[in-house]
Amino acid sequence: MKKIFLIPALFFTSLIFAQQKEHKIVFDFTKGDTASFSTMMRQLNNIVKATEGKAKLEVVCYGPGLDMLMKERTTVQQQIEEFHGKYNVVFSACEASMQRRGIVKSQLLPQIVTVPLASLEISSKQQEGWSYMKAGY
Repeated sequence: MKKIFLIPALFFTSLIFAQQKEHKIVFDFTKGDTASFSTMMRQLNNIVKATEGKAKLEVVCYGPGLDMLMKERTTVQQQIEEFHGKYNVVFSACEASMQRRGIVKSQLLPQIVTVPLASLEISSKQQEGWSYMKAGY
């Protein structure tokens, strides 16, 4: 009789452990339009809800995607502040793209970190076991 109860117990235990998996996701963001900014925030919100805020998330922005991180161009400043403050979401700006586009750090929101090259940041995260997602429309 004990064997009958052991099998369901093992099954449900494995489901619990599967749901507790640590998610680490790096997003590749290059879109400069406000619809894509909103989509990125919606994707982050969905992941935060599904993982109860336990996922490690980084959004790496370069090219036109830097607009999402700029004080004068972003339409999602409040959401960036909230994701960074509540859930430790990292928003990274590519220094090479900043230089090419004539953007200085003071033009970025205060929560933004900079990385020398977006491609190397994304590659490093993947080598550390992070999942890669291309973001935006």
